[in-house]
Amino acid sequence: MTICAIYARVSDESQLRGDSLQHQIAYCREHARRRSLEEGAPWTTPEDFVYVDEGITGTSMVRRPAVQRLLMDARRHQFDVVLFKGISRFARDTVDALVMLRALMASGVRVLSMEENFDSARDSAEFIFTIHSALAQAESEKTAIRVRVGAAQKARLGQWNGQPPDGYILDVHSKHLVVDETVALTIRDIFAMYLEGYGVRKIAEALNQAGRYTKRGCLWTQRHVSRVLRNPVYQGDVVYGRREKRLVVPDASNPLSRRKRAVYVADSDQLTVCQDAHPGIVPREVFLQVQARLQRQRVSSGPTGNQQWLTKGLLRCTCGSRMTITYNRAGTAYYRCARRRERGASACQSGHIRALALEQAVLSQVRKDLLELIPFERLTCQKLPEHDTQRELRNLHAALERQFAKSQKLFDEYTDGILEREQYERLNQEIQRRIRALEQAKEKLHAVLQKDNQVVDAGELARQTLVNHLSKQTPNPHLTKEILALFVDRVQVCKGVGQHREIAIHYRFHCPF
Repeated sequence: MTICAIYARVSDESQLRGDSLQHQIAYCREHARRRSLEEGAPWTTPEDFVYVDEGITGTSMVRRPAVQRLLMDARRHQFDVVLFKGISRFARDTVDALVMLRALMASGVRVLSMEENFDSARDSAEFIFTIHSALAQAESEKTAIRVRVGAAQKARLGQWNGQPPDGYILDVHSKHLVVDETVALTIRDIFAMYLEGYGVRKIAEALNQAGRYTKRGCLWTQRHVSRVLRNPVYQGDVVYGRREKRLVVPDASNPLSRRKRAVYVADSDQLTVCQDAHPGIVPREVFLQVQARLQRQRVSSGPTGNQQWLTKGLLRCTCGSRMTITYNRAGTAYYRCARRRERGASACQSGHIRALALEQAVLSQVRKDLLELIPFERLTCQKLPEHDTQRELRNLHAALERQFAKSQKLFDEYTDGILEREQYERLNQEIQRRIRALEQAKEKLHAVLQKDNQVVDAGELARQTLVNHLSKQTPNPHLTKEILALFVDRVQVCKGVGQHREIAIHYRFHCPF
């Protein structure tokens, strides 16, 4: 008996074409039934092994929970074959599709796609699969272009794309925005408070304390208020294309990552704008005043200085949220709860803590714990492979002899009148430069030899490294951050009064403290 899994996915455009989940599942089950008749052995499709992703685009492989469950069950050898109607339903990114195919085949799972008549058990399966997935990716890109062109055309007509923003409702017939007076008053107050001198965090805190939430019933955040202030929809304009997704440069830990993030488009020529498409909630003059103040604050950064904060990213507030660095007008740095910073005091009652004192306390405690816990006397230094320095020295000696011979020959030609003085000095200068470089390399090799012959106390070296670098006066902040990341999982700031807080350090190893 062959146990089959079925994977099905629909997005909005596929449902419009009638390619529904039920149709895909029925198509796969009919294929399994015919295989049973052809081979004389049952191909079963249990309901537990039907994996469905609904309303998710084909390019977001990582965000598709059914795909992750499919892979997990494949590694557990829960089924023998996976069926899907077409490769475009499985993945529209060529790299993702190929990685998924290899993962399934490595787990011993056979992959079948009915539309392309693909079978991973055949010869050159990976090559054929790559061609089909590349075609699916090209179709996905063309679909995205068609969607963007259609959305831009709607924007030119003053029609709104997507969910209406706070303060508006969407007329289902005309597709134009209509002011929602129940929320519009809050939007007007946001613009008014900002022009009165309030910051976005203070505005969010004031609204949340007054019980004036977003139209979805959520707390106002610093980011949400900032987006309201920058959105031209509130002056009556429809602007399409303000943000676009771009590939993020991968870091060294995951060089093959292809993560995308949304960024604001700086070139106004790329935007589609329809002015006075709907009634504005705030006058155009007020909106322009707000943009001018936002621009002034953007170009004048706060007094952050060049201080490197060593525990940034490790600290957690009493509420469990992360803690971020902020500065007062005098330039003093404080750690404060990110949740409180975004949503105000109604979200977290914890106050701010002076950053310098908190970092010194953390570094001092980590240094004390590690010096007590690590058995330095048992540490050994792995002997590095010996370099053939003698051979390199012989090569350097030979190179020096050749340069000396060239210099002597040049001098002989000069004394015999073959070379002019200017020619001799120019050529000899280059030879002397090479001789100096070779002599410097020779000195470095001698230093390496002496260092290799010395006995290193690994325990004392590790102890001194911790003592020197686990402090605010560290000679190498980057190394200090690496040491903290190696040993410390997180630092929990406990409740206290004012600046007097206790900290609980959670290590990545078992700690008896």
